[in-house]
Order: sequence, then C-alpha cells, then structure tokens
Amino acid sequence: MLKQTRGLLLVLLLLCANSVELPEVKAAASVPLAVTVNGSLVISDADNDAMAGVNPTKNVNLTVTPDLGQTIQSGNANFRVRSNRSTWRLTAQRTASDAGGTGITDADLLVDIAKSAGSNANANAGTLVSPFTGQTNLSSITTVAAVDVVNGTAKTSSAKDNANANNWFQVSTTYSIQPDFFYAPGTFSSTVTYNLVSP
Repeated sequence: MLKQTRGLLLVLLLLCANSVELPEVKAAASVPLAVTVNGSLVISDADNDAMAGVNPTKNVNLTVTPDLGQTIQSGNANFRVRSNRSTWRLTAQRTASDAGGTGITDADLLVDIAKSAGSNANANAGTLVSPFTGQTNLSSITTVAAVDVVNGTAKTSSAKDNANANNWFQVSTTYSIQPDFFYAPGTFSSTVTYNLVSP
C-alpha cells in the first residue's frame, strides 16, 4: 500500500510539474530613426559639373568688327540645375547696361534659351516661360525685378543615379549680336544673374 501511495504521489508531482507555465523569454531592441530631407536647389557649371562649381560665373565676350557682310557673333553660357523640390523657378535679372560709347542698345543683343537633360533626368521637369520660348532680346531680362525663365513643376531627376552624374537639367543660354556698320568702338557691358528659387 505504501508503494502504491508513493507511486501515485510521484505521478501527481509529474503531472503538476508539466502543468506549470514558465514565463516566455523575449528580446527586444528599439531604434527610433528620423530622417529629415531638406529641399535642395543647385546651379552648377555645365562645363565643370561639380559641387565646387555651385553658383558659377560664366563670362560671355563678343567681339564685333563692324563691316558689311559680317556674320552674327554668338557666345554661350550653359549651366545645370538640380532640385528635389516638386516646384521651383529659374529667374533672371540684370544690371543696367553700359553702352560704353558703342551705340549698342539692349534690343540689339539677342537671347536664346534652351533646355536639355541627362539620361536620368526629367527634361519635362521645367518649361520655358514666354518670351524665352523663342528668340528674344536683352530687354526681356529687366533691371527692375527678376523675371521667370523656367517654371519647374517636378523634381529634376526622374530616376536614381548612384554616381549622381546624369541627374542634371541643363539650361543653355546664347547671346548674339548682328554687326552694324554704325556701331562705334567701345565695350558694351551688362551682367545677367540667374537664380533658382522655390516655390
């Protein structure tokens, strides 16, 4: 009888031990992560497209020797625009012209503006604003206030580019003058400043 009682107690102890629930052990780690992306507006030199070329100064020098039959003289100043903002504008303003005794007027200098884009950029991210949709003259860029040249409606890059080499939206500017036999010797000068702003 004693053996049976001991055996029964052993069975009861085993059953009780199996019915006890042990607390589950868990491991947890928390990493609060906050990434703030500020809108970026960058203008760089199209001939030297590096961050060191931000806000470049591009010189255009035209030399005119008035004579019958001479062809038009032209010079280019091209730069690239990058923006991760969905709305942006490229504006232009200039200093008052100094005719330098030449007799050249603002209307005598022709201005052509075109846009292009790298293989990973969005050429449709910006549209030219009238009158820069066609050839105009220097008087279209006023000295009183900035005028819109390009209206941006999307990020300039449409795809990722690990090398950041093909994400550019290029603005090409050409300034030209038709020689006039009645221009006098001297130097006409003015400075055009382009600004990338948002919105």
